[in-house]
Amino acid sequence: MNLNIKLAFRFLSGKSSYFLSFSNLIAFFGIVIGLFSLLVVSSVMNGLSLDMARRIVSAKGEVRVYMDDFSPFTDHQSVADSLRNVYPEILAVGPVNHNEVLLRRRHLTAYSENFGVDFEEHLEISDIFNNLVIGVPDADRFRNNGIVLGLDLSWQLNASVGDSVDVVSPSVLLPTPLGLVPMSERFRVVGIFQSGLPEFDRLYSFIDIDKSRLFQSGDGVDYLEIKTDLRDLNFRPLVNKIERDFPLLRAEHWEIFDRTLFEAIKIEKIAMFVVMAIILVLASFNIMGNFIRTVTEKKEEIALLNAIGMNRKDIFVSFIIMGLIVGVSGILIADILAVGILYLQKIYGFVEIPVPGFPFTTVPVDINIGKILSYSLLALLICLAGSFYPAYKTLKINLIEVIKD
Repeated sequence: MNLNIKLAFRFLSGKSSYFLSFSNLIAFFGIVIGLFSLLVVSSVMNGLSLDMARRIVSAKGEVRVYMDDFSPFTDHQSVADSLRNVYPEILAVGPVNHNEVLLRRRHLTAYSENFGVDFEEHLEISDIFNNLVIGVPDADRFRNNGIVLGLDLSWQLNASVGDSVDVVSPSVLLPTPLGLVPMSERFRVVGIFQSGLPEFDRLYSFIDIDKSRLFQSGDGVDYLEIKTDLRDLNFRPLVNKIERDFPLLRAEHWEIFDRTLFEAIKIEKIAMFVVMAIILVLASFNIMGNFIRTVTEKKEEIALLNAIGMNRKDIFVSFIIMGLIVGVSGILIADILAVGILYLQKIYGFVEIPVPGFPFTTVPVDINIGKILSYSLLALLICLAGSFYPAYKTLKINLIEVIKD
């Protein structure tokens, strides 16, 4: 074994007969706990973000296309055909009208964001109609004044499949002998969906796109929703190409739909990373303190090694190797533990979230090998930074002063 490595192990073990002295063992566990916590928290936060993204995409579509001035599409079919012809990654394009309405059943009233869609086209774009917990609607029943409600919204109205619901639009007024009254139309509930996102289940309802024009002051289609074959949830390149190739169109991807939510998750991820990184920094300070004490306690031995001809740089390297031994061994243990536990959670979901109405019942995780390697490298650099100063102090040991003492 190389002399530098032997010396590093000798200094690490101290008076102990084991691999590490007690103080160095504490530093070792600091690295393990710090990196393990960082990997687990990061994977859980990434899993949460991805799970939310998939639920939003399944409910709202992947990409939306508007007119540049946000005016309604007068000929949405030609625009949809052009998009499908130009971009082979686009699988389906469907029209959507968005209205803010009141739903009324008997004495109960609830606010709803109402979407007018083509039933058959929307089946290809969104999973909403595939997540029905009650009802199995078809295109004919949906077009014949059918309405699909979110689960929480149906609870607010105490409505189930087969019940009638009045859709009232305060923005469209009809003249009557008694004056202007809000536009109202009666619909029959044909389905109730559960998206997994409480906000959507509490607010969203769907009717046929032709019926939705009753609650608008003009004709046309508000926007187009797009379904693609892209699986990495990165739709920015497609959005940029659409806006470049069609100057009169404006496109948005799923991250824009709920920007506030994802900005909040991003800030939380940054905050958790900083907190977990601080644990690694504290472990590095612990390593530095232990190594400085080792330099002080082994000053005579270091001076003796210099006296018999050992190069100061070799002793410097030995202390750097000490940091590598503690760091690499701690990182390997942390990586194995973290990946193992995360993998078991991903497969079996043994850590559950016992909160009724929560979007998921088990803690979601995302095992990203690239991030695991980058965080491990960060931990190694922190360990090396903690061992550099003690190693530098060995270069300053004066042989003559040590002999005089």
